[in-house]
Amino acid sequence: MLDKNMDWGTLRGQDDNCDALRDLAAMCMQLHVKKRLPNYTLFTSDIPPKDLFPTPDSLVCVYDYPGQKDQSDPQQMLRVDEYGNGTAQAEWVRHTHDLDYCHVKLNVQPVGMVVKNHRDNNGPLYKQYSREVGKFGTQDLHKILHFLTDWQVGQVVMLGQECVTGWRAGDAVTFPWYMEHATANANTTHERHMLFIAGIRKIR
Repeated sequence: MLDKNMDWGTLRGQDDNCDALRDLAAMCMQLHVKKRLPNYTLFTSDIPPKDLFPTPDSLVCVYDYPGQKDQSDPQQMLRVDEYGNGTAQAEWVRHTHDLDYCHVKLNVQPVGMVVKNHRDNNGPLYKQYSREVGKFGTQDLHKILHFLTDWQVGQVVMLGQECVTGWRAGDAVTFPWYMEHATANANTTHERHMLFIAGIRKIR
């Protein structure tokens, strides 16, 4: 199941309710734990050119959870910007991470904020790629976190039952598409700057 390349559009469903996707993700995670597979891979990557990813001014609420109706959760406010595949920012990401196509979010987490545990539906990537290119499968999808600032005490990324801390600017983490994740910034003074990348690299 974990190595099958299942069509993402079929899993999302005709009405985009993503029920089949969530069910499959939960089953994959159970198998992942049973096989004692690593939840993520941390590696040294690169630091983008200065001012390529400027910090957004406004705060927005994270809203990507099934059944969640309240879109103004004061605990989940982030500074977010998004970059489609045709932007200079996405070009840098594609080159840096050897991707064919990508959707990138600049994710700046202020002090005291969290992102609650969830799995990604990858809606923006799916819609753009489907419109411009075509179909992709679960094995074509690559999830990457690319850190733009050094780790500070109190900052954490949670991937399944494991946590990532101690990163340096330019480090990156990859994780399976079905991995449940969450983040927190319990530092008192430092925001956390990170690129959240959903990319396509077709099986060659």
